[in-house]
Amino acid sequence: MSIAARLLILALLAVTPAFARTWTDLQGRTLEADLVKTTATTVTLRREDGRMFDLALAQLSAADRAFATGPSTGASAATVPFADLNAMLGLDLLADDNLWDDEPAAAARRLHLPLEGKNLHFESYRAYPKKPISVLGAPAYMLSLQSSEGHITAVTLMFANRGDYPPFLGRDSHSFLSKAELKEFDQALKTDFDSLTVALTAKLGAPKRETVVGGLEPNRHVLRWEADGHAFLVSHDAEQMVSLKIVPADRNGTSHLSDEQVRRMLKERLTKRPGGDVIIDQVPMVSQGPKGYCVPATFERYLRYVGIPADMYELAEGGGTGFGGTSFEAMAAGLDRYVRRQGRHLDKATFKFNINSIARYLDEGRPIIWGLYSTKAFNELSSALTEARGQVADWPKWKKTVAASDTSQLGPDRESAHACLIIGYNRATNEIAFTDSWGPAFAERWVGIDAAQKVSQDQFWVISW
Repeated sequence: MSIAARLLILALLAVTPAFARTWTDLQGRTLEADLVKTTATTVTLRREDGRMFDLALAQLSAADRAFATGPSTGASAATVPFADLNAMLGLDLLADDNLWDDEPAAAARRLHLPLEGKNLHFESYRAYPKKPISVLGAPAYMLSLQSSEGHITAVTLMFANRGDYPPFLGRDSHSFLSKAELKEFDQALKTDFDSLTVALTAKLGAPKRETVVGGLEPNRHVLRWEADGHAFLVSHDAEQMVSLKIVPADRNGTSHLSDEQVRRMLKERLTKRPGGDVIIDQVPMVSQGPKGYCVPATFERYLRYVGIPADMYELAEGGGTGFGGTSFEAMAAGLDRYVRRQGRHLDKATFKFNINSIARYLDEGRPIIWGLYSTKAFNELSSALTEARGQVADWPKWKKTVAASDTSQLGPDRESAHACLIIGYNRATNEIAFTDSWGPAFAERWVGIDAAQKVSQDQFWVISW
């Protein structure tokens, strides 16, 4: 379609969706407003106070022009040789015209992504490069590939974001961001979004605006391009992050399982081992990286485990994650509507922290999100016990070893507040198993219940129906 024809069609379109957005003109001046409509030469914007503005398209930044002129529905898909798509991205993503029939491990090797976690149902690969990788003219700080039931479901790249942005690394809950730092970060978000938008538009044509549903991301702007069965989704979340997701273009919404189907599925994922271990060993792994995303990462793992799509970066935004981490209450409040739309409930569980209480949930195949103080002493004890129990042949003797563990150094420590998943127990040895969102080496860890009680915050969350 010619430019003239496209502009003529746009002049006839009544643009109904409203998206709060920071608009920038060629002189760098900004305006926070909703898009009301687009014509062949102008955009009409509405500020929060209701005042309307007509701005010339030609005076807007390239990214804003692409956003304003993208069709609100049904952008046509481009046909581009896979080698050209690879060259556009600067990544060896595609081996042929269809990524979605590739083996996940083969695609991960092309992208140089190390294994994040693998079990019977989930497989994922993730990298936090020491030096950002340039993709579409913007620095990518995280790359991941996810698959479910042997099929690749998404490739995700994170650009400027509150978790991985270099100037923010190492910040804690006491950190204060100056106005200059916030301004610099906002500019980084806009620069990255503009780079992605301009590059994709130049190669694939005008995008369409993607509607975000679920109540998690009220300030998200998403643009969508399609090419040969691949959808490229660029998200710009105000004051939070810019991301690119590559997903199947024909991906339909996730169908809701009935309560009985969920119960059956979860119980089938429960494993009973010789020696008395009862373990849920099918939870997807997520490596949170060098940032305080333990709560979002833990919730992502749980949601995906029960069949609800989730991403820790998006959860961090919805849960108000700061440099010191995320509170359980804030995360649960941010997730409540989204989880309910999936036909499930996120419940705070109150119980006496012992083997019997844990078993009630795990015997149904339901892990427990656990808030604890992950102190150095606790991790050293757990790591030692986990390594040693791999060689155990005499379980009654092992019970005595666990009972004799030195727990005198364990106790609350606010600076080590953490979240993980309880995924197993052994009644005979009085142990529990948990998993941390730190990569494959931390997929299954064991410790005595007495030691766990000493570092517990007594914060527990479960998915219900």
